[in-house]
Amino acid sequence: MKYVKSLNEATRYKDRSGKSFNIKGINFIYTDRGYFYGTSLYDVAKTSNVSKRSKIGYTDTEKLLKSLGIKDSFPMYYDIGELDNICKQVSKKGIVCDHGDYMDVS
Repeated sequence: MKYVKSLNEATRYKDRSGKSFNIKGINFIYTDRGYFYGTSLYDVAKTSNVSKRSKIGYTDTEKLLKSLGIKDSFPMYYDIGELDNICKQVSKKGIVCDHGDYMDVS
């Protein structure tokens, strides 16, 4: 059995209706041109084939990462290396993390 660290208080978040949930999955989404689009938060340990619980913008994403103890700066433009590093750190907190530049906003 794989050991996963317990979730701390920083992983609590409120959705639009004001209901609290534990963040178990995070997906950083960028447009197909590489611009930040949004961060999807999930209450299940998956980031695909499930509905997101909440979507947050750039500033709230930075605040969330800092609350998780991640000191790296969050990229406004798609940078695979930086995002892989951030996801590695988030995963150590017991949260599934993913990123992609596939949002077509045209």
